[in-house]
Amino acid sequence: MRISITHSTTYKYNEAVFLDPHTIRLRPKCDASQTLISFDIEIDPVPDGMTNIVDVAGNDSICAWFSGRHGSLNITTKSVVDTLRVNPFDYIIIKPGVTKIPAFYPKYYVPALRAFMSRNTEPEGQMDKFVFSVLEESGPDTQPFLLALNTRIYNDFEQIIRHEGPPYPAEVTLGYGRGACRDLTMLFIEACRSVGLAARFVSGYREVELMSGERQLHAWAEVYLPGGGWRGYDPSNGLAVSDSHVAVAAGVIPEEAAPVTGSYRGSGARSIIDFDIEITVEEPVEG
Repeated sequence: MRISITHSTTYKYNEAVFLDPHTIRLRPKCDASQTLISFDIEIDPVPDGMTNIVDVAGNDSICAWFSGRHGSLNITTKSVVDTLRVNPFDYIIIKPGVTKIPAFYPKYYVPALRAFMSRNTEPEGQMDKFVFSVLEESGPDTQPFLLALNTRIYNDFEQIIRHEGPPYPAEVTLGYGRGACRDLTMLFIEACRSVGLAARFVSGYREVELMSGERQLHAWAEVYLPGGGWRGYDPSNGLAVSDSHVAVAAGVIPEEAAPVTGSYRGSGARSIIDFDIEITVEEPVEG
């Protein structure tokens, strides 16, 4: 599927401010699941300088720096992406220790995955009770467990729209019984980590959501499965991720996948964020 995206974000300030360097993570990934056909970025005010970087989480990012005072900052990106993964289950798990819950990766995997396996919930707490109830339904096999976990969050938790603020801790979302896509994603991630599975936070776009008028970035999770690599699960929609998602950035924590990070300086200055995302889906070109 060929997907074209225009993403515009504007920060407006109540008085002119100094802009500190900003890191921009809006370039879609180019990997086994999607091909980046083209990418353009326009920044107003024009930066004094900018450079393409690979950030600490391995995301293709842009660092831009500025001088002088400015009353606003606009970042507009245009991307064209071919999504490739029609079947999200086109793999087998090739390491026996990861086929069952709890999962045990080979020792030589652990240094690379350790941060993605570090849980932030209390052992034998509410998270473990929640996971045990999912296991009672799914059984111990890893793939049925992931599908059951994804479906349970989708069915049992109310999805809300919350434009600002970081994701709630997983146990808070458990208590509330509702959350935005980023909250439900962190609940899924912490559930995976509690049973030994490496999981990470992903930000990007979902074609159906944006075509229906919900113009915002989307969040979902990826789990590392030997033989399948990083595989996506979207608990906000109860789906395994295939060709309707466009991944932009990923990280151990949501901050590593934030679309823009940076700060400004100005006494008493405040900012208002306005953003718009347009997306079109084109039929793939036959060669």
